[in-house]
Amino acid sequence: MRELGAKGALYRWYVVAVLLLVFILSYFDRYILSLLVDPIKQDLGLSNFQMGLLLGPAFSVVNVLFAIPLGWLADRGSRKWILIAGIFFWCTMTAMSGFAMAFLPLVLLRAGLGIGEAVVSPTSISIISDYFSRSTRARALSVYMAGPYLGAGLAFGIGGFLVHWLEKGGWNLGGFQPWQMTFFLVGLPGILLGFVLMTVREPARTDKVAEPVPGASRASVWRFMRQRWQAFGAIFVGATCNFALTTLTFWNVPLFQRVYGWSIGQTGAVTGVFYFTAGPIGTALAVWASRHFAKTGPDYGMKVLILGLFVAIPASALYPIMPTAELAVVLMFVAFMGKSIATAGGPASLSLVTPGDIRGQSAAIFTAIVTVVGPIFGPPIIGWAVDASGDPKFVGTALSAFVTVLGIPSILFVLWARRYYRTAVVELERSLKDEPENLPA
Repeated sequence: MRELGAKGALYRWYVVAVLLLVFILSYFDRYILSLLVDPIKQDLGLSNFQMGLLLGPAFSVVNVLFAIPLGWLADRGSRKWILIAGIFFWCTMTAMSGFAMAFLPLVLLRAGLGIGEAVVSPTSISIISDYFSRSTRARALSVYMAGPYLGAGLAFGIGGFLVHWLEKGGWNLGGFQPWQMTFFLVGLPGILLGFVLMTVREPARTDKVAEPVPGASRASVWRFMRQRWQAFGAIFVGATCNFALTTLTFWNVPLFQRVYGWSIGQTGAVTGVFYFTAGPIGTALAVWASRHFAKTGPDYGMKVLILGLFVAIPASALYPIMPTAELAVVLMFVAFMGKSIATAGGPASLSLVTPGDIRGQSAAIFTAIVTVVGPIFGPPIIGWAVDASGDPKFVGTALSAFVTVLGIPSILFVLWARRYYRTAVVELERSLKDEPENLPA
C-alpha cells in the first residue's frame, strides 16, 4: 500500500466514497420506517408504544447481539465479503417488510435489518483505518461519518416524496398499501451496491503493536478496554448520547404533524433538506476542527466529539418545544449540525486509541453500545410518555425532557474523562511497530 503513490491516494478516497454509499444506504433503509409511523399504526391498529418498539429495540437489540461476533469475524476474515453479504441480507429484509400484515412479522423483519446492518461500521471503519495514516485517518472517517445524515436525508427527502406520490395513487401493485409499496421500492435497488463493493480491494492491517501493550495484540479486546475504561468511556458515553439524539428524529414526522399541522410530505422535505445541508456543513466543520485540533495535541478526535455535543444537546432540547414551526426548524438545523460534528468525532476518537489487531472488534463494540442505548430506550420511552399523557401533542415535551435528562450528565462525564483518553492515545502511539505516517495522504 505504501508504494501506490498519488494514484493510490485517489483510490483510497474511492474506497471511502463506496463505503460512504453503503453507509448512506443502511441509514436510508433504517429511517424509512419513521415516515410510515402513522400509516402503519392506523392500518395495522398499533399503539405509539408498539411503533416505538419497531423504531428502536426491534432493530437495535439484534443489531447489538450480532455486531460483536461479526466484528470478531472482521478481524480475522475478509471484511469486504462480510459487508457484501450484509448488504444483500438487509436489503432483502427491507423489501420483505412490505408483505408484513401484523406487528410480529414487522418485528422479525426489522430484526433482520438489524442483523444485516451490524456488519457496516465494524468492517468499514477497519478498512478505512487501514487505508489511511494516523494523521489523515480522522479526515477520512469524518467524510465517511456523513453517511447517517445523508442516508437519513434521503429517507426523509426522497422517501417523503415517494410516500406522498404513492398515497396519491402514483403506483399500485396488486392492492398493496402505499406504505408496503414504499418498502418494496426502497429495499430491492440497494442490492446493486453490493456488486459495486466488489471493486474494493482488501487492505493490509496496520497499527499492530511491536511490544505487548496490556490487553492488546492477540489478547482480549474487553481486557484492553477495561484497563482504559475512562478513555473508552468518554468515547462511548459521548457517542451514545449523540446517537440517542439522532434516533429521536424518528419522531420528527409525528411531532410536526401533531404539533404544527404539517403533512408527511412537508416534514419529509424540510428534514431531508436539513440532512443534506446541516449534515454536510457539520461534516465540513468536523474536518476543519480535526485539522485545527490536531495541532494542539493527540486527543483531537475527542475534541471534535465534545464540540459537537456542545452544539447538539441544547439545540435538540429546545426545538421540539418551540411555539412556532419556524423557530423549531431553525433550532433543528443547528441541532443537525452539532450531531453531524459529534458523529464524526466518535469513530475518529476510537481509531486513534485502538490497535489494528482488535480494531474490528472494538468498532463492533462501539457500534453495539452506541446503537443499543438510544434506540432501545429513546423511541419507546417517547411513545410510552405520549400514550400515558393521553395527548398526541405531548410528543414535543417528551422529546425535550429526554434530551435534557440524557445530555447534561453525558457531557459532564466526557469532560471529566478526556484526560484519560489523551493518556491512552499517547501510550498506543509509543507501541506501534510500523510507521503509518509513511502512508501517502
